[in-house]
Amino acid sequence: MPYSSSMIDLHSHSSRSDGALPPAQLLAHAAAVGLRALALTDHDTTAGLEEAADAARRHRLQFVPGIEFSAAWRSQSVHVLGLWIDPDAPALRAGVATQLDRRHRRIRAICAHLTREGLPGDRLLSMVEARTPLPTRAHLADALVEAGCVRDARDAFRVHLGRGRAAAVAADWPALAEIVGWIVAAGGVASLAHPTRYSLSATARNRLLTDFVAAGGRALEIGCGGNALHHLDACAALALRHGLEATVGSDFHGARMPWNPLGRLAKLPDGLVPAWRSRGIGGDEDG
Repeated sequence: MPYSSSMIDLHSHSSRSDGALPPAQLLAHAAAVGLRALALTDHDTTAGLEEAADAARRHRLQFVPGIEFSAAWRSQSVHVLGLWIDPDAPALRAGVATQLDRRHRRIRAICAHLTREGLPGDRLLSMVEARTPLPTRAHLADALVEAGCVRDARDAFRVHLGRGRAAAVAADWPALAEIVGWIVAAGGVASLAHPTRYSLSATARNRLLTDFVAAGGRALEIGCGGNALHHLDACAALALRHGLEATVGSDFHGARMPWNPLGRLAKLPDGLVPAWRSRGIGGDEDG
């Protein structure tokens, strides 16, 4: 598979959500692997953007302020990247606050279920909340490992946290159109993340994108870490069909997900319009 020569990565995570590296270290790593531009898109938070932007200036990298929001479309959870956002936009700040509240309520509910299973739910909750201001199930899985309740994070989801398990609590995310509205109000570009990962039929995927475009969505993540060549082609066809620009991103988290190394991205197929073309990023090449 041909890889990008412009080295643009518009999907990465820091320790401000569920990534391994603090924002400054993430940007240092980006410079070390030869990236020219990086977006920090932590889950439902902009807390790391200032630190990341400062580090980008030190390393002479082009920095894209971003976020990855969790949203609901029908009964499906989907992720939407907000790129080139103004983190101080009132609508975005209010949205981030509501997402944080949802995440705390969900983790507390999961820990209550774990207590009913005979596990130390209160202790696990304290461990997670001491570790991060933005709790995720990944943080809780780590706490279960640290407390000796499971062997590894995969077991935490298989036995306790995954869909259909006793401690599973369904997410209560805002509707897709509302999330896209926050991004647009913040001057950002909304890009639907990793579209082939959702459990949807081809017909439903097209309906999702129709609704996404109607809400103000402008881009589709074409290349994402771990994608095979047929995924790239399928995403390209969807973008062309719905008139969407293209973004690329590794979805880098760190050593936890070694199949998503920072900056290892496939070159965009011909005919797509890169979302960064009008943003002064990347030079002559498109992918």
